[in-house]
Amino acid sequence: MSSSPIVVFDSGIGSMSVIRELKRELPNENLIYFADKANFPYGKKSQNDLFKIVHNTIKYLERFHPKLIIIASNTPSIQVIDKIKSLTNIPLVGVKPPINKAIKITKKNHIGIMATESSINSKELDKLIKSEIPQDIFVSKYNSSSLIPLIEDGTFLRNRKKIELLIIQILGNIDNIDVITLSSTHLPFIIDQLNQLYPHVKFLDPAESIVKDVKKFLIYNNLNNKIKNGKMRILVSDNKKRFQEILRQIGRKEKIEEVFWSF
Repeated sequence: MSSSPIVVFDSGIGSMSVIRELKRELPNENLIYFADKANFPYGKKSQNDLFKIVHNTIKYLERFHPKLIIIASNTPSIQVIDKIKSLTNIPLVGVKPPINKAIKITKKNHIGIMATESSINSKELDKLIKSEIPQDIFVSKYNSSSLIPLIEDGTFLRNRKKIELLIIQILGNIDNIDVITLSSTHLPFIIDQLNQLYPHVKFLDPAESIVKDVKKFLIYNNLNNKIKNGKMRILVSDNKKRFQEILRQIGRKEKIEEVFWSF
């Protein structure tokens, strides 16, 4: 089992922000990166549709006999992961806003959460905020769904001005906030612009906390891969050519495999 892969999936290139951290911290691990482009974007799906998509995706991914599956998307991690955990024998790790870190470093007692429309409007996120954030810390939520397709299609690489204007439209004047969680795995791709526009704000990438959880899991279960230089496979469920172009532009050179499946 130690040489079995870790599978990471999302509805597009969002997973790559997690993959980068995994490869940096766990270079020996074999990885499978599945971009479910056929169901992009997760952030605007109903909770019922999201459950069906993620459940069936995990059933599909079980054929690779992974030792762990990372749902590298905040939207299903917040809304449906707890229901799905009981339906598979594969351990699941999700992505959730790094709220605890935000609480520790805020000096203004006011934090922000940038997330998809579905996550922002979910009762699960409200429950998470209520249970984990002290009442003396104010929380502002920012619907960032309009940024996701522009990151997914590579616009963020070609048209920085368009991204800048949209960021300002979403966040506006945030002088009273000093910490914002990037609660979509797509958003770290534009962290340099966020930092440039709002230098007084600390933007938190959730990938760091995910990889810490994965490392703890592997050590506790003695599942660290002992063979050096892990390999990576990249699978995509639709639009392979365009997806490959974007990955090449951000420095990934691996072969892309297009898979066809339905449910």
